[in-house]
Amino acid sequence: MEAAARTIPPMGALPIVGVAAALATTALVAPTVSASRDRPEAPRSSSAVQYSRAVTHICAGALLFDHAHHMGTRADALAVARDIRSSTARRLARVNALTVPARLQRISRRWISSQRRLAALFARTWVRIYDTIAAARTPVQRARLAGRLEPLVHAPDRLKLVAGRLELALRVPDCTGGG
Repeated sequence: MEAAARTIPPMGALPIVGVAAALATTALVAPTVSASRDRPEAPRSSSAVQYSRAVTHICAGALLFDHAHHMGTRADALAVARDIRSSTARRLARVNALTVPARLQRISRRWISSQRRLAALFARTWVRIYDTIAAARTPVQRARLAGRLEPLVHAPDRLKLVAGRLELALRVPDCTGGG
């Protein structure tokens, strides 16, 4: 959260900074799994543990985007979206270079796919949030803004739950930086 706060201050000119910033934090719904039957078998072998540690080394502490960005124009929002996609892609390229134990290959592919889809969704949502805020020009439109932004902020929740289950099964952290 502190890293996101340092990165986002130029957004202060926008009326709903907190909503847009929520996308860059872990404040969205955290994945939960109540029983081991709800997820695939966790890694147990030495190679599975090594894979988990290697992925954790790559992904732990990931940020939603790597660079500080100004946030005042749609072009700025698009630059953030590109950074979201590319920062996740760089980390996932390193993960793809790892040797995956045979018994984890299927779930690893599913997890990597979920991370790519999640990064793409975060990027699209970032721009949609900007567009929604920019379109609110009248007092009535601004009054309705929170209701229009809430579904956007929560758009990644379902995919985050899917990714979270796979993360638990592989014992790896989120690699998007979006929580």
